[in-house]
Amino acid sequence: MSSNQDPSAVKPDHKAAEDDGGQGSSPLAYSKEEERRLIAKIDRTVVPILTILYLLSFLDRSNIGNAKLEGLVADIGIRDYSTLLSVFFIGYVLFEVPSNIILKRTSPPIWLPTLTLVWGVLTVAMGLVSNEAGIYTTRFLLGAVEAGLFPGSVFVFSMFYTREERHYRVSMLLSGAAFAGAFGGALAYALGRMSGVGGKSGWAWIFIVEGLLTVVVSLAAYFIVPTYPQESHLFSAREKAIIDARIRTADLDAAEEERFSWDGVLQAFKDPYVYLYAALFHGFAFALYTISLFMPTII
Repeated sequence: MSSNQDPSAVKPDHKAAEDDGGQGSSPLAYSKEEERRLIAKIDRTVVPILTILYLLSFLDRSNIGNAKLEGLVADIGIRDYSTLLSVFFIGYVLFEVPSNIILKRTSPPIWLPTLTLVWGVLTVAMGLVSNEAGIYTTRFLLGAVEAGLFPGSVFVFSMFYTREERHYRVSMLLSGAAFAGAFGGALAYALGRMSGVGGKSGWAWIFIVEGLLTVVVSLAAYFIVPTYPQESHLFSAREKAIIDARIRTADLDAAEEERFSWDGVLQAFKDPYVYLYAALFHGFAFALYTISLFMPTII
């Protein structure tokens, strides 16, 4: 701070360590109002696009329930609908960790839109298949590709928000599933009325149109999904410094650049909290997907 700067311009409501290149540290002061404005800006920059991508991912994974009502099972000759649904989750479980590794080696604005683009193409492909092997293959690959979005989004949140702030943003992300359920059925009903157009059944148009929507959004996402705070052009140097200071103060080493190592992966598998979280996630996912995948048939 220069000697002629008004000392009231920055109220030292918060102080955090600011790295000065290894020559020691000096406190970075910022006011509560400055912090509030910055968090609001982060919310506008980070949360909406990731929520939209998650909405599309849930729409594309659950639209098979509506496609079933439009004759998917009979037209393709599917012998076990429940097994077809399970294939998605096999791919999801197998590729979630590898996807996170790739995210670590690339960056969010490259990897997350790429995942979205690929699963959009796969959703379109589900509308073009003509046999059981094709629908099983595309469904498995859809799970493999979608696996990286949710953990990748949470990882992005960890770069901008403290632990105390993160849970609220994750809940907003998960609200995308609720929005998908809210209008997914109505959209599928409208698309199902296209049966016969182009010689295709209504279930095919559900996959094709919703997949094309995902592809279009994914192309825009390459320019919207945020990168790491210190590499972003959307934040000023001072805003980047405050983001870094907040994360370092609240989460200690969360802002450190951590190189990938297989030892870190092994440590995760040894952490009992990982398995407790997996059990918790299974509990609510069981009910969530039972409703989203079977409710159209039940109703």
